[in-house]
Amino acid sequence: MIGDRPLPRKRCAVYSEVMPAAARKPALVRPDLPVLVIALAGLVVAGYLAWIKWSGTAALFCTAGSGCDIVQASRYATFIGVPTALWGALVYLALGILALLGLEEGKWRAAFVLASGAVGFSAYLTFLSITQLRATCVYCLVSAGLSALLLVVLFLRRPRAPGGARGLPPAVLGLGAGVAAIVLGAFIFAAGPEGATPYQLALARHLAQSKAVFYGAYWCPHCQEQKHMFGGAAGLLPYVECDSKGTNAQPERCERAGVRVFPTWDVGGSRREGVQLLEALAEASGFPKS
Repeated sequence: MIGDRPLPRKRCAVYSEVMPAAARKPALVRPDLPVLVIALAGLVVAGYLAWIKWSGTAALFCTAGSGCDIVQASRYATFIGVPTALWGALVYLALGILALLGLEEGKWRAAFVLASGAVGFSAYLTFLSITQLRATCVYCLVSAGLSALLLVVLFLRRPRAPGGARGLPPAVLGLGAGVAAIVLGAFIFAAGPEGATPYQLALARHLAQSKAVFYGAYWCPHCQEQKHMFGGAAGLLPYVECDSKGTNAQPERCERAGVRVFPTWDVGGSRREGVQLLEALAEASGFPKS
């Protein structure tokens, strides 16, 4: 006090507010190691799948005609012109970068959306492989499991937003991202295989009309390769399913024909085993040259 007057409180208030702010140090951003490790593991698996798809080599520890071969030879192994696994690798890479930068509120939400989308898309692809291809790829299942593990770890390690929750709840955010990924995949794959050229269409119709027969099995990657050569006209081929577990199977017909190799063609009175070029099928069946 100065005489009967108290000291002004304004200066004391300013002092008390300035000192703590000046004493505070910026918080260090630390990488989220659990998320980073899982993301790197996923990047290795998805990157390996993308590489074997591009190189055309067989997956390690997977025998010919195994589930890995069937899945990798199917049209579901390619998404928007590139190996489907490459998109997964990019997602894992993005998650790893976010984890390395530290998962505070904004980056955590971005990571959670990416992981939710990856889980939804992986679940959809697994459903397709079981119902459409009747085969599974162990590498694909491992990648799907890693994406699910990432989602769980991210949910358990979600940051607490100051002042209460902001934005959409994590459950709603994740469900929306997962559903969006499934819808995108269904929209792309529902378009079916690539379109057929007039030559592919005409040759497929000619083979069917000339009583040629294409023997194969649903699990045979070389049969899938043969069908892919005809693009969107593959459904017009005179195809006979030889495995009793396949759709519209005719195993007795294949046994009577003495089929030993898939694919096998009976065309123009001769038998041809293995994948055939379109030009060879055209010549053998007497398809008129344009």
